[in-house]
Amino acid sequence: MKKIQLIAVWMAMLSFCSCSDKCGDQFGDYDDGTEQVYFSLRWQPTPDNWQPAIGAFGYIHEDSVKLYDENYILVDDFSADVGGRCFFTLIDRSTPRREDIVKQYYLYLSHQDTDTIRVEFKLKKIDCNNVMNYGKFFYNNNLINENENIPFNLGGSIAKPK
Repeated sequence: MKKIQLIAVWMAMLSFCSCSDKCGDQFGDYDDGTEQVYFSLRWQPTPDNWQPAIGAFGYIHEDSVKLYDENYILVDDFSADVGGRCFFTLIDRSTPRREDIVKQYYLYLSHQDTDTIRVEFKLKKIDCNNVMNYGKFFYNNNLINENENIPFNLGGSIAKPK
């Protein structure tokens, strides 16, 4: 009789383990489900001397740089630091998977200089991770970065004439 109970308990545990979520908590303490795009603008004050265009060594103050979405709404989570690196959140928990997504942004650098950013991507889910089926990052209609079948990674360093 005890052997039957032991087998029954073992079968119950086996079925419980097979029904549990193999991915676990995807949005734990350090993963909030967001992915950011990082990029930096570079300019050449003298030949072979590339400097960040934004920040301490650039000609654009980081506080004046703003990012607007395609509806001309300010992107709240955009940031430009003194080292010239800019970033904003592109993917969050609500971003559709397995759909082509095209987003256009306007980077306001000064009252005389507004650039465009376009991001095209499609995500898929593999083994609990969001993987980019494809992704393209355009700056002023120039392709800067392109990736396929890798964990999310877009952005790049952009040469900007003064």
